[in-house]
Amino acid sequence: MRITAKLAWNQIKRNRYRTIGAILAIILSTALTTAVFCFVTSANRMLVSFLGAGYGEYGGAYQSLLLIPAVFFAGLIFIMSVTVISNIFQVSANQRMNEFGILKCVGGTTKQIKETVIYESIWLSIIGIPLGLVCGLGIGFIGVHITGNFVKEMNELQQSIIMRPFTMELSFSITPWALFFSVLLSFFTVLYAAYKPAKKAGNISALSCIRGLEDTNAIIEVQTKKWVKGCFGFEGILADRNMSRNKTNFKSTTRILALGIVLLLGTGSLVLQAGQLKAYMNPGTDDVMMSYSSNRKKQVNEMTGRTEEIYAKPIHSQDAELVRQRLLEYGNIEIIGIGYDNGTYHVDVDAEYLTEEMRQAKEPSEEAVIELSVDLIVLDQTSYEQLCDVAKVPIGSNILLNYYRYNDNGRLQHIVPFSENMTEIVLKRANGDILPVSVDTFLSESQVPTHLLFLNENPIRLVVPEAELRFYEWYCNPEDELAYMQYAKSVGEEFFPTVTDDSYAKEGFTVRVSRVDTMVRVLNIAIVMAEIIIYGFVGVLLLIGLVSVVSTLSTNVMMRTREFAVLKSVGMTTEGLQKMLLSESVICTLKAIVWGVPLGILIPYMINVVIRQAVPVLYHIPWGLLLSSIGGVFLLTLAVTFGAINKLKEQNLIECI
Repeated sequence: MRITAKLAWNQIKRNRYRTIGAILAIILSTALTTAVFCFVTSANRMLVSFLGAGYGEYGGAYQSLLLIPAVFFAGLIFIMSVTVISNIFQVSANQRMNEFGILKCVGGTTKQIKETVIYESIWLSIIGIPLGLVCGLGIGFIGVHITGNFVKEMNELQQSIIMRPFTMELSFSITPWALFFSVLLSFFTVLYAAYKPAKKAGNISALSCIRGLEDTNAIIEVQTKKWVKGCFGFEGILADRNMSRNKTNFKSTTRILALGIVLLLGTGSLVLQAGQLKAYMNPGTDDVMMSYSSNRKKQVNEMTGRTEEIYAKPIHSQDAELVRQRLLEYGNIEIIGIGYDNGTYHVDVDAEYLTEEMRQAKEPSEEAVIELSVDLIVLDQTSYEQLCDVAKVPIGSNILLNYYRYNDNGRLQHIVPFSENMTEIVLKRANGDILPVSVDTFLSESQVPTHLLFLNENPIRLVVPEAELRFYEWYCNPEDELAYMQYAKSVGEEFFPTVTDDSYAKEGFTVRVSRVDTMVRVLNIAIVMAEIIIYGFVGVLLLIGLVSVVSTLSTNVMMRTREFAVLKSVGMTTEGLQKMLLSESVICTLKAIVWGVPLGILIPYMINVVIRQAVPVLYHIPWGLLLSSIGGVFLLTLAVTFGAINKLKEQNLIECI
């Protein structure tokens, strides 16, 4: 065995507390890396069994969905682990400065000093990585098992949506290659973390090592900060100057504390946004819905140059009414039918018919005519007659729903879009066909039935007696849901005979029977599953940071016993010494807050900027979590400092000097 390897092993045995801290950090880092590989291999096995090798036609998209989060999590683990482990080795190197100086005086080379630190990282890796591998397999097994239960529940819901067998099973899987790369990445992380402290220790001269200084040629001038003096007094000045002269140790601790705040605030903010999304997506009803949807394709019309939608098998409202009558034969139920087409027509509206609110919402140009898209809506016969009665118009009339709900950069807006002077609109198709339609009456938002109130992308929503449509939905709230759903499926098979065929989508349409809130329940399960994974991931990362903070702060205090003894010998009281150490902890924490809080707010805010373009979900600062994070960081640093202070009381003043 090389002499440098022996010196490293002896150092590990002599400094048990620091060694335990380093091993714990390596174990947690390796465990988290292994758990990520477990999820990746398990998800890959699930996708291969469901889609086949290469993930089928959309293999590239599925691979991206699998690999991008894995790379992100692995990168975050690497950054956190390098910061933590490097900090531990840096403190160890500073603590052994005198030892390195003596080695250089008796003939030790710079290379041997570096090798000593590197061998120390290798010994620690040999101990920590296997233990971390075992822990990671356990965490991965538990995590995959919990996630697999959610996947099973999603299977059941998906079957009701697509009306055909749907089996995606997530079971624990790990491959030898995954274990190999997990060990390799963990070992590289430890070596990379140890390299900088090793290089720095090897480059310091023998005289500087013996004197306990990093660079005898550097003259460090520290200016007294007025706010430090005002808040902490003379002891605070000493604390601030010590932190300035030992930037490396305290900078790493500050960085870790700041990263912990960022993780807590970021996670909490994303969870709050997910909660808003679930609330927004909640339909507020548990009706059972049978729906028909024609396939479509978009193409450019050669005559007009406009993009048009071609429906493979549209459904006429008269045929939809026949389906409704058949569903009513189930007995003692009420069926509401709604059909719509939102991709066929557009209208050129004179700007004079737009309200001021609508002008601001659409930001029209100075042109006198504005092009708007159209939602064409057809109701079942009973609902249509009731709507005509509310509007006080004869049956056969065209009714304009004069409200516009839209997402205004995260805010849900409700406005009245048109003045009631508009009596006619001309529906235009992309192929150039036109269809003049009279507007017989307007209904305000308060007059519109609940089942027609939803976020609408197209401002013009016109209810007509009949039309050919892309979508049609039949809603019902039966006492026995399962029995009715079975009956509705049989009706679907009667009118749309390929409804249970595995290749039914190729027929040009899709039919499904499910509860209205099924998709929301799927979304909720996915969000809860993501929250569990993220909370677990962030929790282990914070635990890694906790190990580093405890190890660094306590070691930093213990390695300065000679300095403290000298201060006591020249008149500093025990209370003054304690105040100085507590000032260091508070200043370090304040610096972490200054960096961590803005980043913890900025990162989820930037994510929200993207989210709110699609759905009305706004970012809100999680004040409770913000205050608890700050309080937790303060309590952590103060608790570690008090623990180190209590150890100092047991030491003899003369022996320390």
